[in-house]
This record gives sequence, structure tokens and C-alpha cells, in this order.
Amino acid sequence: MAGRAAPTGRTAVCYGFRFGAKPSLARHREWIEPLPQLAASTWVVEASGYVAAAMVFLAFYTKTMLPLRYLAIGSNLAFIVYGALGQLNPVLFLHIALLPLNVLRLWQLKRLIADAAKASADDFSVDWLLPYMSRRRVRAGEYLFRVDDYADEIFYIVRGTVSLPEVGVERTAGDMIGEIGLFAPNRARIASARCETDCELLTISEEKVLNLYYQSPEFGIYLVRLITGRLVRKVDRLKQRR
Repeated sequence: MAGRAAPTGRTAVCYGFRFGAKPSLARHREWIEPLPQLAASTWVVEASGYVAAAMVFLAFYTKTMLPLRYLAIGSNLAFIVYGALGQLNPVLFLHIALLPLNVLRLWQLKRLIADAAKASADDFSVDWLLPYMSRRRVRAGEYLFRVDDYADEIFYIVRGTVSLPEVGVERTAGDMIGEIGLFAPNRARIASARCETDCELLTISEEKVLNLYYQSPEFGIYLVRLITGRLVRKVDRLKQRR
């Protein structure tokens, strides 16, 4: 049985080429030329995604806030590129919103560090503490607290003289007392405080002190310097007695 002859004039189309006919150069270029650009764009999308993922991992791994914010901003930028090139709108919009928030937090953190550095070099003024403090008047001979009492407030002397008998010192107007007990491990007073004259005092509670300590670098640095200075002077007095 004679085989059937292939029909002439017919064409079959496969991948843009006509069998039985010479492919045109223009049609060949239309099919070939987009491939390198497509491969390159796919590589860029994947690379930006991997970079963003790596930065997120490092942000979770880091233990300090400043590097964390830098990494968070970097990951936001990488995810924006990834979302834009990959047409992933939820990812794109999320990190467009997160980027200014991380920039703001970085600026606040750097300002806090600058304020702490400034506070360590400047003298502390109690004026801004006044809205948080309560005024109290105490007569001569009365005790503000005694040794081993629970420390729940700090005193600022506006007028008068307060003695600390156990350590043999006196505090006058402009001095702050009671801060060491507030930060002691057992929260107990290490000395008594007795008013030698009629005194006018400003007091601030434990809760407010701790809130201000965490929120205000000026106040935190002042307390650290005050406590350290008094401990150093106490050591010096002990050395002199020997």
C-alpha cells in the first residue's frame, strides 16, 4: 500500500516557526530577544528577596537597638524592590508603610543617645521634675526615714538641713536624698534621715522615679552620677579612718 504523500502548501506552527517554510529573521528575533531580559529581571527579583530575608534574619539576631534599626531599614528597601519587581503588592505596600516608621524610630534613638551624652557632661536641673513632685513640710527633730525602712520615695531639700547620723553627713537646700535605697537590692534604707531644722521638701514616688529613669536620659544619668559620687566619698571616708 503506497504511503500517503505529505500535503504540499500546508504548514504546521510550532514555537513560532513554520515547518516547510523558511522562518523570517524578524519573527526569529521577536522570539529570542526577550529571553535574556526576562532571565535578568528574574535574577534581580530573586536576589532582592534573598537580601531582604537575610536582613530580617540579622535584625532578629542582633542584640542592640541601633544596628537593628539600620537592618530594618535595609530590609524595607530590599522588600520594596522585591515587591515592585515581582508585582507583589501586599509586600510592596507593607514595607512602604514600615520604612518611614523605622526611620522615625532610628532618629528618636539617635536623639536619645545624644541627650544621654549631653546629660553626662552637664549639670542636672530639678526644675523640670517639679510637676512630678509633691511638696512636704517637716518639723525639726522628725525623721524622714530610718535605717532598714522600705525605700519608696526620693526627697529633694528645698529649705532646711537634714542629717544622716549613720554616715555623719548633713544635706542642705539643693541636695537630693534617699536615692540609694530605691535602687538597693533589698530596697532598704542604708541610713536614717533626720531634720535638724524645719524643712521644706519635694518628694517623688518610686513609680514616678522608675518611669522617669527609663524615659529621661538626663534624669537617669544624674541618678547614676549622684549614687556613684556618694559611694566614692563613702569609700574615701573609710580610707581616712584607717
